[in-house]
Amino acid sequence: MPVLRIFSFIALCFLLCAFVCASSPFAQETKTPPSDQVLAKIGSKTITESDLKQMANAVPEKFRYYYQTPLCEGRKQTLDYIVNIYVLAAEAEKQGLDKSQEAQQLLTFTKNDLLARLLLDKMTKDVPSPTEADAKKYFEQNKAEFETPESIKLHHILVENEKDAKDILARLKKGEKFADLAAKVSICPSKANGGDLGWMPKGSLVPEIEVVAFKMNKGQIDGPVKSKFGYHILYLEDKKPAEEASFDQVKDYIIEQLKYQSQQQQYEKIADSLRKKMNVQILAPNDTPKSTEPAVSPGSKATPKN
Repeated sequence: MPVLRIFSFIALCFLLCAFVCASSPFAQETKTPPSDQVLAKIGSKTITESDLKQMANAVPEKFRYYYQTPLCEGRKQTLDYIVNIYVLAAEAEKQGLDKSQEAQQLLTFTKNDLLARLLLDKMTKDVPSPTEADAKKYFEQNKAEFETPESIKLHHILVENEKDAKDILARLKKGEKFADLAAKVSICPSKANGGDLGWMPKGSLVPEIEVVAFKMNKGQIDGPVKSKFGYHILYLEDKKPAEEASFDQVKDYIIEQLKYQSQQQQYEKIADSLRKKMNVQILAPNDTPKSTEPAVSPGSKATPKN
């Protein structure tokens, strides 16, 4: 949806400019312009400081400061984006696109979506925010979630048969460069990068290759290894051991996730209550009424029934 795209763009702008603004010697001295100050004009329409502030309110609170810093590049990009939206929308109206059935359907859905969001914001504004203690408890109980698995910097040459693979091994032993051979004979798209597959975490490779590759030493060439794709010659450039993140590294992330989970639970409760109150019925393809349950919200998992 357009609204979501706008929000995503603004958040990205603020994140990109955060370090620039925070380090600016003027960051603490600049003042937010008056709300009615006109920042841009498009024909008879205007964009004011108030409009920009309203857009900024769509991003997480900890990033909103950056919209208030006139010297921040993200602020300029946001204003440019709003101007583009206005001029494109004006041209769409000029062409009569706002009268189309598709536009009317999208506008109706967008209105309902925004009203639902406003209601949920109103009804969940007093939900307690997760504490650092909550985050610490979650971290201690779920440390495996925050482990970076062992990974390897792997290159390979893929060919169709074992004979070709053995010929390549022989050529490598004679001194030909792995990347050059990969570019010439490999049937894998990675040939464009000399067979470089990049950093591969444990669990991301097909089993036949993984069991061999993670036992190799730095600089070692091994093969041929057969898989469903063909025969592989492997070259291990480097490896990294598994690492466990510290609590401080993931604290903010955990708090955000716990906050999201809490909001989702409230969402389910509110939706369930309203659906029962309004006697909602979901009709199957055969038009047989079925009892209703809260819809599974985006990002959540449906619980299978026995």
